[in-house]
Amino acid sequence: MRYRLDEPPFDGNGCGVGIAIVDSGINTDNPHVTAYASGVAIDRDGNEHNDMLDRLGHGTAVAAAIQEKAPGAELHVVRVFETSLSTSAANLARAIDWAAKQGLRLANLSLGTPRREHTELLRDSVLRALEAGLLVVSARSHRAMRWWPGSLPGVIGVVADV
Repeated sequence: MRYRLDEPPFDGNGCGVGIAIVDSGINTDNPHVTAYASGVAIDRDGNEHNDMLDRLGHGTAVAAAIQEKAPGAELHVVRVFETSLSTSAANLARAIDWAAKQGLRLANLSLGTPRREHTELLRDSVLRALEAGLLVVSARSHRAMRWWPGSLPGVIGVVADV
């Protein structure tokens, strides 16, 4: 499936676009985040639950940045970080799969792993996402080191402007 960001459903304001924020959760008491539509938390063992409270701040900051640029988008929280900015590749794959099953259009992963051995697992979840119409945006590299899933074909890889 091909997308053009200047055609519906992408109106420049985010209206009609469901965005999964795969990160540390969300703190709705933050004045820069007005609301989210749905969400799930995936714990270290891969179990799903509904505690999406951001105890680290990173997910809330990402949600605020997205909401500032696309105020009409629906935010869907997928918490994979609990007490540190670390999770398993299996949980990243679960998060991508969850977003695809919800029928969302974009999954934002302001993260990645440099461990190449996770490529196949993440590639499979990205392929399922693309088949479902979900675009994955993820960190592509850091200090000349490739990151996954951002370096995979079909993923919109982002490089930090340092």
